[in-house]
Amino acid sequence: MTYSQMWNNSGNEAEILYLEEQIKEVKKEIKRAEAAGLQEILDQANRKLAELEAKLDELEE
Repeated sequence: MTYSQMWNNSGNEAEILYLEEQIKEVKKEIKRAEAAGLQEILDQANRKLAELEAKLDELEE
């Protein structure tokens, strides 16, 4: 493995960890919006969750 490949892998790992944290936060936001009956915020959070999960899937491939 070259230095460039190792750097790229560690960069991906850091990005994966970041995305996983973001997903956790968005899921918390979804629960709060559901509990408060805030449909617009719930819709936005669900869209954001879908985007984050798609990015995570790309990196994990």
